[in-house]
Amino acid sequence: MQYPPRRATVAGSDDMQAERALLGQAGRVVATIAATVVTAYLVAAAVRYGLIEREDLGLLCDTDAAPWWCSVRLLIIKAFLHDVFGLSSVALAAAAAWRRSRSVAVLAVAIGTIGMVLYGFTWSGIGVLVGALVLARLQDQRQQHR
Repeated sequence: MQYPPRRATVAGSDDMQAERALLGQAGRVVATIAATVVTAYLVAAAVRYGLIEREDLGLLCDTDAAPWWCSVRLLIIKAFLHDVFGLSSVALAAAAAWRRSRSVAVLAVAIGTIGMVLYGFTWSGIGVLVGALVLARLQDQRQQHR
């Protein structure tokens, strides 16, 4: 038995257009998150390996004639000892969800990534995940309003 060829219906083409739009929106969210993570990682890696972990700089900062940037180095070290980056990323992610702010969610992902590179993975990871979920949710709400 042979069936007649199926014709594309208007509803079927609408479904295809909706799927393409949804994939485009998801691609933009993933690209935003990836660009934020890569940029934040590069900054944090430069700080970690170029400023924090270098033994020669640590010895230089222990002298009486320490350069001005030793106070910045010490501030960063104290910040990761007190998990400032991780807790800040969680707070920013919560604020992004509450205020429905895309830019605050991106900031939560960036600060969380910096925190993960600078030794504070637990709270920073939570901040990155919640920030990414908020970005996805905001993109979904934006799509529904169109």
